[in-house]
Amino acid sequence: MEKIEILLEKLDNTITSSLARRIDDLDDLNEKLELSGQEYEKNPSDENRIKYNEVIDFVEKKELNIINDLEKLLEKRKSDKLATETLAQAPAPAPASTTTEPEKTPEKSEEKKGNNGVLTLVLGGALLIASFGAINFFRKQ
Repeated sequence: MEKIEILLEKLDNTITSSLARRIDDLDDLNEKLELSGQEYEKNPSDENRIKYNEVIDFVEKKELNIINDLEKLLEKRKSDKLATETLAQAPAPAPASTTTEPEKTPEKSEEKKGNNGVLTLVLGGALLIASFGAINFFRKQ
């Protein structure tokens, strides 16, 4: 549990909700482990020893899985932070050509997209009106 607390401090206690639930479950399992240990101390039979050892193994596996996931999350956050720092420090790319040709503006392409939308609406409306006309024509005959 100590290692989990250290990793949580390194992550500034900001983890996913699923990891938080798993840590809470681990706390509950540790309480059950203590109860199982107390039962074993009161009645040291083979059956209680087996139950106690099974609970210990299960809790250790859960704890190792949580530790591995926390370490992966920490590595991911470090790599993300490093990537953002390198992007911030990277120099701006130089222009590809030094000619003075006018560049295409994104506004024109947006206008074309807007015109296509209007054209689509007009054609859709015309098809709708034509289909209603055809339905009325065949209904009358």
